[in-house]
Order: sequence, then structure tokens, then C-alpha cells
Amino acid sequence: MAHSGSDVDAYVGSGVRPKRVARAGRWVGTALLGAAGPAVVMALLVALTRDVAVGGLFGWIDGAMATPLVGGTGLSWAFHVAAVTGLAGLWLVGFALVVEGYFGVEA
Repeated sequence: MAHSGSDVDAYVGSGVRPKRVARAGRWVGTALLGAAGPAVVMALLVALTRDVAVGGLFGWIDGAMATPLVGGTGLSWAFHVAAVTGLAGLWLVGFALVVEGYFGVEA
């Protein structure tokens, strides 16, 4: 049966509010992106001035992403952690946009 209005009205009594989920997803995702962005840029700039001359930038990135995420050290590890943090933030912002679109809310 078709109805007018957003789907948010159907979920008001369930305890989970789509608007809150979307707002939290945007807030946390944006915070993660804001933290990861400068770290990725600085790690790449340092790599360009030091290590990249041998294998090229993409070779360095491939090697950095191959370092262990837990227990690693150095510039490669810092790049890996920042890249994973940035990807998690991007995923959360995307999730918030999907929730907003599906339920018809504006966060």
C-alpha cells in the first residue's frame, strides 16, 4: 500500500531513530576523515622526500599497505593507519547518506 511521507514515521516506536543514526554516521565519519586526511598527506610528502626515489610512489604505497596494522612502526605504519582510518570515515559518511536517502531524513 502506497503512502505519502517519509519512512521515518514507521520506525518511531522501535527505539532506533534513522535521523540519529545518520547524524552520528556523518559526525563520526567526518571526524575520522578530518583526522586521517592530514596524516595521509604528510606521510606521502615525507615519503616523496625520502624513500620514493627507488621504487616510485605507488610502490611505496603498496609496501606501506603491506605493513602490519597492529605492532608496526615507522612512516609506512603511520600511512597504513591513516589510510584505514580515512577509509572507515568515508564508509561511515556513505552509510549516513544511504540511511538519509532510504528513510527520507535530513541529518
